[in-house]
Amino acid sequence: MASVSWQVALVAAVLTISMATTPARKRSKREAYELPAGSELLLYAPLSTNFRCPGEGYYADIQNNCQVYHVCHQVTRPDGSADTQQYTFLCGNQTMFDQLSLTCTFPEDAVPCASAQDFFYVNNYIGVENAPFLTDDDVRRADAYKQG
Repeated sequence: MASVSWQVALVAAVLTISMATTPARKRSKREAYELPAGSELLLYAPLSTNFRCPGEGYYADIQNNCQVYHVCHQVTRPDGSADTQQYTFLCGNQTMFDQLSLTCTFPEDAVPCASAQDFFYVNNYIGVENAPFLTDDDVRRADAYKQG
């Protein structure tokens, strides 16, 4: 009986030491295109993973029919090097990302996906104090795309 408890104690000690010396899995930033299971069922076409962040902000993914959008965040590391973190999201069923309002909405209420890149500049308004998010000119410009 004593040898069994001694063996159990030895196994427990070995496991404890091995767990303590095993390097912990390094936490990494969330990867782009890490979407929930079943996301491909909502897409009109197979998922394209070619999008690269053009700058800081929210961006419609035109290759994915604007059903997918990305949040791009630029960070500076302690050593001074810069990196862009890209987070990918899927709009809800039958909606798309509207590059004008930076929200998922119904296609009839959005800037046409093919024209989304013409509104990437809206990201420049994020964080500007004492300024409207959209100007009247932005809204008129978008209306022309929606009607045309």
